[in-house]
Amino acid sequence: MFPKLSDAVVASMPAAQPNDAPTAARFSITIDGYEIAAFSELVRITSEVETPAVPKGETILKKLPGKRTPPTVTLKRGMTKNVELWAWHESVLSGGTAGIKSATLVMYDTTGKPVARYHLEHAWPSKLEIGALKAGASEVLYETVTITAENLQRLAA
Repeated sequence: MFPKLSDAVVASMPAAQPNDAPTAARFSITIDGYEIAAFSELVRITSEVETPAVPKGETILKKLPGKRTPPTVTLKRGMTKNVELWAWHESVLSGGTAGIKSATLVMYDTTGKPVARYHLEHAWPSKLEIGALKAGASEVLYETVTITAENLQRLAA
């Protein structure tokens, strides 16, 4: 699906050091050990805890961890014929809990080696978007998905 870099290009790249920030060339979502979708862009991973100001004494405010917001992962890819992502989203739209799955987000480098992995517990595609495109245009049609989860955990690559 994604082209591999030539050996000459890879050989000319500086060697990564153990503490270097990973670079990724491809991203995938796996459910039950089966890759259901591959992406060319990771838009964002969000995990957030609100920090409300709490009065302490008469005038001093103290910030403490507050309500946890469900983590989200947003990915983007050129539209494909693969409909598994849409089927997953439709299972959520139909109601119930059938569409809630645990999934894994894997980030791969240019050689296809995993460089980062995230476990999304009780996840579902909460938003699917298809980008704008004019008839007859030669641009790529993009599909963007936001996956919401109850819990997000960074795993070893």
